[in-house]
Amino acid sequence: MHTKRRDIQGLRALAITAVVLEHVFGSPVGGFLGVDVFFVVSGFLITRSLLDMVSRTGRVDLRAFWTRRALRLAPAFVVVAATTATVFVVCFPSADPRSVLEPLAAASVSMSNWWFVHEGTDYFGAHAAVSPFLHTWSLAVEEQFYVVWPALIALTLWLLRRRSAAGRGAGWSEPVPPRGTERRARLGMLVVLGLVVCASIAAAGLAGTGDAGYFSTVTRAWELAMGAVVAVGLVGTARPSSRIGLPVTVLGIVLIVTSVVLVGSDAGVPFPGAVPAVLGTAMVLVGGGSPAGGTIVLENPVSDWLGGISYSLYLWHFPVLVFVGAVAPDATWTAVPVALAAAQLSTYAIERPFLTRDRSSSGAWWVRRIRTGTTVLVVCTTAALTAAAVVPATPVPSAAVADAPPNGALPHVAADRGELAEALRADSWSTALTHRGTPTDSATAPRPCGVIGTSRTEESCTFGPTDAPHTAVLVGDSVAGAWSEALVEWMRTDRPGWRLVVLARNGCPFITTDVQPGVPCAELQQGVVDRIDELSPDAVIVATRFDGIPFERAYGGGTLTPTEFEHASAAMIDRVAARTPVVVQLAAPPAGADPSRCHLRFGTPRSCIRPVSDEWRSRMASTERVATAHGVRLVDTSPLVAVDGRTPATIGGELLRIDGVHLTPSASTAAGPALGELITAAGGLER
Repeated sequence: MHTKRRDIQGLRALAITAVVLEHVFGSPVGGFLGVDVFFVVSGFLITRSLLDMVSRTGRVDLRAFWTRRALRLAPAFVVVAATTATVFVVCFPSADPRSVLEPLAAASVSMSNWWFVHEGTDYFGAHAAVSPFLHTWSLAVEEQFYVVWPALIALTLWLLRRRSAAGRGAGWSEPVPPRGTERRARLGMLVVLGLVVCASIAAAGLAGTGDAGYFSTVTRAWELAMGAVVAVGLVGTARPSSRIGLPVTVLGIVLIVTSVVLVGSDAGVPFPGAVPAVLGTAMVLVGGGSPAGGTIVLENPVSDWLGGISYSLYLWHFPVLVFVGAVAPDATWTAVPVALAAAQLSTYAIERPFLTRDRSSSGAWWVRRIRTGTTVLVVCTTAALTAAAVVPATPVPSAAVADAPPNGALPHVAADRGELAEALRADSWSTALTHRGTPTDSATAPRPCGVIGTSRTEESCTFGPTDAPHTAVLVGDSVAGAWSEALVEWMRTDRPGWRLVVLARNGCPFITTDVQPGVPCAELQQGVVDRIDELSPDAVIVATRFDGIPFERAYGGGTLTPTEFEHASAAMIDRVAARTPVVVQLAAPPAGADPSRCHLRFGTPRSCIRPVSDEWRSRMASTERVATAHGVRLVDTSPLVAVDGRTPATIGGELLRIDGVHLTPSASTAAGPALGELITAAGGLER
């Protein structure tokens, strides 16, 4: 048996500190690499535990191993998961319950990483309503490792024992392996681990920086395998001397800290961006076993405490952060002390009793544990619901200079702005709020036409009379799709001689640069331009998001600079302007609050009011320059969603947006006449 190493607790403390700080404060930039440190430590500890079991009994008792893992991980997870699901379903009535319950179900069966891959979740994206269970992806990776790796060790021992027994002409069921089998088993494990490392790194290189590359067990296996390699390699070897162990440990700590401080999300994670942190962790695991230990950096009372509560802290910190970010977005720092308190309670009231229980524990013991877990759940849930009810919304002041009203007599625009002003004054939610907007029929509605890979034909995405003398084509990303209902409604009522062809490509702004990993956006949009050439429409309507969702380079390197975006946009507009007499640019509506996170059952609509962002204003100025240079008719759509620099979550008693960026289908349809007035005021669709 191995003695408990304080340096490993210190590694856990370092890892959880990096993760929590990065999630809460966005710094250090490489704080997410704490998860990679956890992977290496887990690979080391689990393999060492299995090798100890083999040394004592000659075999791997899979049932005993998996039972102990379940008792180690499940109790705290069940309490956190039940608390989180209850709080989010009760507190956020505009959120689809499935957005909480589906990832919870996936996490409960240790498959949440693959669920997030399936959903196309961007771990580093700050624009979406983040799932409170997003962080469980790493637990799923580890738990899948706990299933596969012990079984592989058991299979290796079985094969070696069988071969050895066959060579002696004896049976092969004896529990203790023959002399030499243990050494051959270690050699076999090292070979297997070496293959896993190579294959996993190759898979990570092929997967790139997309969702599958980040969340996949396959692309993460090399990190767990590195910890396992250290564990296997240290078997039967003497402890390193302090003269060797201390510098190795210090260098390992330096590698980890440097990575956490300097390595950003654009460095290629998990490979090669995580390599320094992984190697540094492996070095600490080797050097920390020396008499010098892990130095004062890893071995101190604070590290001992944080390392001891690291699992519960990891479980609690993310749902607490998501909740605090919705209830008190200007006080997200409070997530740290709240998560620490919850983790302390969870560790000592739930985790520890299960780890130290006697195998002969009576039914009364289990009753006490269930009662304790229920108490923790009730206390945490009550605290969250109370916070949601009493924390006041942060007021959003009007802009220093009021918005200039649109030129001309625009009665529909004026009516919409009156409803927006009323929504900004409201102090209670409408009892008839539409739940996430009016559902759309994916077979006939215009918005689903923008889904990449849709089975919809161009004919089904053409709206208006088939014999209409005039044709307009709508292009852009999902923001164009969000305006499609408005345009269809406007043309139906005011432009009967027009038909609209929807050629939007969701996730792909109308620019010449790829901004979505794994999706050839520039190529897709060029295909749209080619189709415009074939259709020869009377007008092309362009709409692309401005703010709320960052424009990340598809192949790493961070976000596009404003200048890069402006040039890429100008290049695409230039191509379209050569193929149609009229180009109309619909400015994206300023981003607002996501109702699924700001609409609190016990709160007021004021918690959903957001200011028009500086990013939107900057992008609008950029778009004006491009429009002026290319003779484009620019339509400022902000009057339809904002008044005096503020945008609410509702209009006319219905939700305005389905998330922070896109209008609901019903809100878009209702805005049709007003949008038509703005387009007409900008010059219309006619030559």
